[in-house]
Amino acid sequence: MNRLIHPLGTAFIAALIFLTSCVERELPIPARTPGSANLIQANVGVDYETQLFFSLTENRIEASCQQRDWCIALREAEGATSLMTNSGRAMKTYHTEAIDFHSSINFDALEDDKWEVMDPTGMAGDANVGLELVANELTLVDLGLDEENEPLGIARVGLIGLDDTGWLLQIADAQGLNTDTVSVPKLDGCEWHQVSLLNSSAHQVEPPASSWEVCITQYMELLDGEIPYLVVGLLTPTDRVQVYETREVDWETWKTNSWDDLEFSPEWNAIGYDWKIFDLSTSAYTVDYDKLYCVRTEEGREFLMRMLDFYDANGNTGNVTFEVLER
Repeated sequence: MNRLIHPLGTAFIAALIFLTSCVERELPIPARTPGSANLIQANVGVDYETQLFFSLTENRIEASCQQRDWCIALREAEGATSLMTNSGRAMKTYHTEAIDFHSSINFDALEDDKWEVMDPTGMAGDANVGLELVANELTLVDLGLDEENEPLGIARVGLIGLDDTGWLLQIADAQGLNTDTVSVPKLDGCEWHQVSLLNSSAHQVEPPASSWEVCITQYMELLDGEIPYLVVGLLTPTDRVQVYETREVDWETWKTNSWDDLEFSPEWNAIGYDWKIFDLSTSAYTVDYDKLYCVRTEEGREFLMRMLDFYDANGNTGNVTFEVLER
């Protein structure tokens, strides 16, 4: 499963098929009263380095972090360990099938099409879809790009322990030197558990799953289903949330009509990035105001969302503005 990147940054497709690209960004948020539309601004920074975890139910940012704060995240699913990479850094993984953590690796001989990029649709509750960390197998992790779009190198990762309390990882640099073991505890209420391979430590950035619905971030999209490209958008990487998109933009109708027969999507990028369009002739973004998003949580809360802007008052990108109304 080879995935892709999509940069929505100030440079467009200058981003290469595997990680040499531009990046997107977004903004912050005010307070709301259920039943009324609220104007939200969420700022991920001009360099798109900030990730925001936003609660629609509480109308606030529950947590934020920098792209550099974490590299991978783990989740147990049906006895297996699902692996999420921080695709906002254009990361990818390679299963070596080697059991010896210190195996000699000829990096020049690694096949490009065997590097895997995180599927932007997510795993949709299926442990057999997406990336996986296999016990006692050497996995290579390309750490992606830093804030200056410079490569951060490659790390070795091995899953050497898993029980009810968490995971035990073995980590080293590309050559198998500077080896560390990292304990990653399972935290109550958290769906994914983040790890920094740069600092060889567990580093939880995601708040408890019940406290947020939308992550505003830069991430890797797959253009035409196969070309990796860095973009900025809204993700719903939690099993609690599903989304339905419509072009029938009438708040009054959608406030009262039945949603029972709508086909909601569990895909993480159901809102995604394409509510904005980059015009090569003007080198500027425009927003597609004709898209309306119906968001439903597993608790039965229902929200209408419409994207409004990607610029701040000074013309800087990365300022994501949208309105939200709870039915």
